[in-house]
Amino acid sequence: MDQPTLIDTQMHGRAGITGCFVVRGSELTALVETGPKSSLDHVLKGLADAGVEPDWLVVTHIHLDHAGAAGTLAHHFPEARVAVHEVGAPHLADPSKLWSSAARIYGDEMDELWGGIDPIDPGRITTLADGDEIDLGGRKLTAIDTPGHARHHHTYLDDVTGIAFTGDAMGVRLEDVGVVRPATPPPEFDLEDGIASIERIRSLRPTEMWLTHFGSQKPQPVDEVCDEAIAALRSWEGWVKEARTRSDDLDVIAAEVQKRAEEDLGGRLTPEAIDRMEQTTSYRMNTWGYVRYLDRKAKAS
Repeated sequence: MDQPTLIDTQMHGRAGITGCFVVRGSELTALVETGPKSSLDHVLKGLADAGVEPDWLVVTHIHLDHAGAAGTLAHHFPEARVAVHEVGAPHLADPSKLWSSAARIYGDEMDELWGGIDPIDPGRITTLADGDEIDLGGRKLTAIDTPGHARHHHTYLDDVTGIAFTGDAMGVRLEDVGVVRPATPPPEFDLEDGIASIERIRSLRPTEMWLTHFGSQKPQPVDEVCDEAIAALRSWEGWVKEARTRSDDLDVIAAEVQKRAEEDLGGRLTPEAIDRMEQTTSYRMNTWGYVRYLDRKAKAS
């Protein structure tokens, strides 16, 4: 069986920040992740270059950078089925709430960044629960519940190569940057769930982890990437908590967190690298997710 093929979606005009992955079985082919609709042309070209028309469009979760092009690709490939977490499925059939929720974060930039989102006929959607499999013929992708980033998040394990396609469960680790940044957006981010999901991925003993942001982490050992991801989640929690002792203003808190994060990196990241990471999940968005999480936790206790 072939190794998976990475397609760079060139999201927001930047190379090497968001990918999708072609997985070929003996009978069927899956595209894991679709990128946003605004990156559709790059995905279609990648599929044409790979010489495939996908039978399955598989998304780790329904956020626009992962599933925004699913409806449009379903139109281009009318025989393909769309596989998604059972909680996220209704929002691909009717994406109006998904779009309006994202608009609270991105405001007037929605159309430019994401290009819209097309609904999918519910009859073409296959909902997946924890442990469900997609059989490609001699090769299976197993859906693994990995909440934390969002409740409707799956990691997919390829039984032929042992590769785990981890979506945003491991955060962001761009190939040429080598630093883990958490992905902790509002409104669903949950720290405990996120750490538990990383440990669950570790327990699968994958041979490699392929992150949507971005690509294979080989030769970095799986355990090291897991440890880095957990440490990053804990560090950001501490920075947000500390900043909130001095201000309740989100922008002030985010600015303090950015300062702490950049101090922690000791100037190792160039402005260009920081800009590319900001395209995947920004300091402000991550901080907002932590603030919402901490407020929920305080209210519950």
